[in-house]
Amino acid sequence: MRISDLIPDAGQLQAEIAAIPQVQRVALALQLVRDIDEPCCALPLMRLSRLAEDHHLSIRKEAFMRENDLRRVHR
Repeated sequence: MRISDLIPDAGQLQAEIAAIPQVQRVALALQLVRDIDEPCCALPLMRLSRLAEDHHLSIRKEAFMRENDLRRVHR
């Protein structure tokens, strides 16, 4: 999964991550997996997940509103 799948405007962050050597990315991913099990990480991860979801939903809402406005104009 790519970050841009969660947060559509994350292209720059994805590019920065892609620039990190693969060995370091794997090490960071393994550390993240270990950290996820720590109770202190649960709340920040839930908040990050909600933020990503809210951001995604707001983008979808904006797209829906634009499409709806375009339909009205073409009627």
